[in-house]
Amino acid sequence: MSLVDFFFHGHDLRFVLLAAAVCLVSAYACITLMRHAKRATGRMQKVWIGISALAVGFGIWATHFVAMLSFRPGFALSYDIGLTALSLLMAIVLCGAGIGLAIWGGKSVDRLLGGAVIGVGISSMHYVGIAALVLGGNLEWNGGLVGVSILSGLVLSSFAVRAGLGTGRYRVPIAVGLLTVAICAMHFTAMGAADFSRCFPIVASGSQVDGTLMSLAVALISFLIVAAAVGGAVLDEADRRRTERERERERHDAARLDEMRSRLELALAHMEQGLALFGPDQRVLLHNQKWVQLLGFPADAVVEGEHIGDLCRAAIEHLGSHGVDLDRAAGEMCAHHLATVQAGGGTTTHSFGHDAALRIQHSPTGDGSWVTTIEDISESKRNEAAIAHLAQHDALTGLANRARFNQLFDAALAAAENGDDNLAVIQIDLDRFKEVNDSYGHAAGDEVLRRMAERLTAGLREGEVVARLGGDEFAALKPFTSMDSLRDFLKRIEAAVFGQVTYQGVMVNTGGSIGVAIYPDDGADRSKLLNNADLAMYRAKAEFDTRICYYEREMDEHARQRRAMAHDLWVALEKDAFDLVYQVQKSVSTGEVTGYEVLLRWDRPGHGLVSPTDFIPLAEETGSIGPIGAWVLKTACLEAASWPEPYKIAVNVSGLQLAQLELVDLVRMVLFQSGLEPERLELEVTETAIIADKKRALYVLRQIKAMGVSIAIDDFGTGYSSLDTLRSFPFDKIKLDRSFMVEVETNEQSKAIIRAILALGRSLSVPVLAEGVETHAQLDVLRDEGCNEAQGFLLGRPGNIDWADLLDPPLSA
Repeated sequence: MSLVDFFFHGHDLRFVLLAAAVCLVSAYACITLMRHAKRATGRMQKVWIGISALAVGFGIWATHFVAMLSFRPGFALSYDIGLTALSLLMAIVLCGAGIGLAIWGGKSVDRLLGGAVIGVGISSMHYVGIAALVLGGNLEWNGGLVGVSILSGLVLSSFAVRAGLGTGRYRVPIAVGLLTVAICAMHFTAMGAADFSRCFPIVASGSQVDGTLMSLAVALISFLIVAAAVGGAVLDEADRRRTERERERERHDAARLDEMRSRLELALAHMEQGLALFGPDQRVLLHNQKWVQLLGFPADAVVEGEHIGDLCRAAIEHLGSHGVDLDRAAGEMCAHHLATVQAGGGTTTHSFGHDAALRIQHSPTGDGSWVTTIEDISESKRNEAAIAHLAQHDALTGLANRARFNQLFDAALAAAENGDDNLAVIQIDLDRFKEVNDSYGHAAGDEVLRRMAERLTAGLREGEVVARLGGDEFAALKPFTSMDSLRDFLKRIEAAVFGQVTYQGVMVNTGGSIGVAIYPDDGADRSKLLNNADLAMYRAKAEFDTRICYYEREMDEHARQRRAMAHDLWVALEKDAFDLVYQVQKSVSTGEVTGYEVLLRWDRPGHGLVSPTDFIPLAEETGSIGPIGAWVLKTACLEAASWPEPYKIAVNVSGLQLAQLELVDLVRMVLFQSGLEPERLELEVTETAIIADKKRALYVLRQIKAMGVSIAIDDFGTGYSSLDTLRSFPFDKIKLDRSFMVEVETNEQSKAIIRAILALGRSLSVPVLAEGVETHAQLDVLRDEGCNEAQGFLLGRPGNIDWADLLDPPLSA
């Protein structure tokens, strides 16, 4: 109560309020400048600590002397200049020490201690300032109040500094309030502890200053304090804005980092490749889930921090590389990858069990770390293997194709040359396979080929090879040292070729021709051996009762002769070395000439006349039949057009010619160039030529018949389906094959067949011409049976036409 009474009755309240205002402003300047100093670094931090010390030191000093102006002891006060200056210096120095301790210490206890040092500065400044009063008498003190004043300054200053350097929304107002209360509480409590009743003024000397001058000094200092406060406010606002900008930037950066992190995690999660980051210590720092999956680890496996060597071992173990030394394989793999990283990175491929394959790429980052990506290339490896297999194997049967067979053949030849084994080359060609396709469809033919491949490969032994070279052609290789071994292999092949295949309820009998050539007796290279095995296979095909035929040197001579004949056929075409002869055709009843059949003759240089039955099949095989047939047609039409009598000519057409649509244009062109009437031309075709491609053949024949050219079916009665052929096309003539005339005189069956064919011709209104008539008895039979026409040696041999013969009396005479 004595303090309250002293405060209200011993002071001018106006100056008290002014002192409080000065104290508040100085406290604000101190706190804001102190916070700015805390954010500064280096030398500038010391500068701002000094400025903060000046602001609070001057503030405490000004507050003290403004408050002293409000004090009314009953006499005027004067001050000692030295002690007054000392009080100001002590306030600045001690407050600066406290602020430095609070900022540089950093801890909460350091801030409390720093605030306590400021409290010491406040107390020291006050009591030194009281000592600066020039008084007479005896100034007495209340020790308890002195202690309270000092303690209040220490405690309140400690909490003020702690709050000012702490965090929180209201930290600055709280700190300013606490520091203001600390200064005011200390001053007025200390003033209440002093008893000025026994004091009196003394005359001022030169070392003293009166109250008026002190008021001017205080006013000036107060102005400086206000300026410092304003500067502190500006700095605090700038700091606040900067802090806000920094926080906004931090929030923006944090949001951006979160977004980038989310995108990174999304990208890593959806990458087709596995990705991992290894540190300089060769351990995993970061990875995506795909990386764990590709290495075969469980989904919940934790691999961060794992060494690359441990990962190599686990990958080999998880991906199923069995039958290897795990430690050794893992060590080699780890060393390989580390060497790749140290060499600047690169790509490597590892294959594991169960067809797993991984492509691994390392990319060093420059600080000892590296990024590893893993890609699963198992599917592409399987595709490459499949493509490689397709390139060397037949797609239908799975057997080696021609390219693969040649590789295996060359390898087997090399082995045979370096060893004691012989090598057998076997060519296999299926019989009547085209009939299977024509009769049952290509699906049935494919099934026959697949089943044939299965039977041929069943039980193959080491070194034995079976391949499909194309179509219905197969080939095999057999290394052997004894003929018994070869015969056993051929027996297995024969059993596979000759058998039955059931397809959709249809039973198809299979068979074939097998040719064998043996290294080194039958050839020393692949081409020669294949050619000789092919010759042996064709010999087997030509001989009815032979399934397997071994190559013989006579076959090579025969093949050479055929090649020479084929060459001479082309030469004869170029040199126009063929000749045409004509065999007369006459009416059986009257003996009159009805026409001539055109026959081809070839006088081969150095060999004499060659039978058409020898060179025509060869011409069909070698492809020269087309040009030869065109030459025959053109030459015959030109010659017939020059005859004095308009007799009809019959020209044979090959099956290969009939399969070509160009035959229609050829006939039209020849008729136009020769000027021969279409009614005088007759084309003879065999049933076999029509059956080969019936639809196309009949189309061609209809186009030719529409020109007015006659169409005769030759060799009737020897084909597959004579009646069906006659039903399919309206032929103009039926030519009875010469084979039926051989025994017609003595064999009733032959006579019955002729009688049936003649009856068929009459019922279809198609004339019948009999070939091969060589005796009068045969002619009489034909006449009795009502045959229309005949030709043969009896009626005239093939040759050039002698027009004088036309004047002879007819046979009937």
